[in-house]
Amino acid sequence: MAEKLKLALKNPALPLTLKAGFLALAVFWLRYWDLSLWRAFVFVLIFLYLYFHPQTNSTKFAISSAVWLGVVLQAPNLDGLLGFYLDLILSVLAFTLLGVKNLLLVRRQGAYYLLHLMLIVGVASLFFLGSISQIVLFIVLFFLIREFYLFSIKESLELINLIATAESMLLIEAAWIISFFPTSFLVGASFLVLITFVLHDALINHFRGTLNRQLIIRDLGLFTILIGLILLMPVWGFQ
Repeated sequence: MAEKLKLALKNPALPLTLKAGFLALAVFWLRYWDLSLWRAFVFVLIFLYLYFHPQTNSTKFAISSAVWLGVVLQAPNLDGLLGFYLDLILSVLAFTLLGVKNLLLVRRQGAYYLLHLMLIVGVASLFFLGSISQIVLFIVLFFLIREFYLFSIKESLELINLIATAESMLLIEAAWIISFFPTSFLVGASFLVLITFVLHDALINHFRGTLNRQLIIRDLGLFTILIGLILLMPVWGFQ
């Protein structure tokens, strides 16, 4: 029993789990009541301390961490079970962010991809709720997408900057069109992240030389199915 306990304590995932658990408690503590300046300040200090210890890849995922922090601070407090689920999702994203940053997750690239898409959902939701402007959305999307491609493909910085700019402009136009639809912010964010997924998947496979007819058909089929599921969501729900 003592040997098993020693092995468990030496497991590198244990400190991450404890840190993520503490950060999750901090998320619930921050968002349980109306946001105050001193509580936000304490929460930011807690997050910075946990994020920068150790320093591994701290700058590599700085954009994702800053966006996560912004979403936590800007997201509206929802009552009841929905609010609990939102805070739980934010806590899970914190665990994923720390795991990717500290090289502890087995499928690191897949975890980062999911984190990236969920952060876009969060930022898009803030836009459709009117919490951030179109210019702020464009800037955040540019840096998020730039970080994503720097992590996912090996191309020149100039090309990645060009791709991030073009894709961000397309998403901004899509967000502007979606904003005229009589939909909830969740439906609007779902549409935008679905478009992001299709663009990401096509570009990544193009640069890796794996883009083919079967993949295009698969993506179009998946896009159609997900569009149908999104359209089944409440039109005016959670507005």
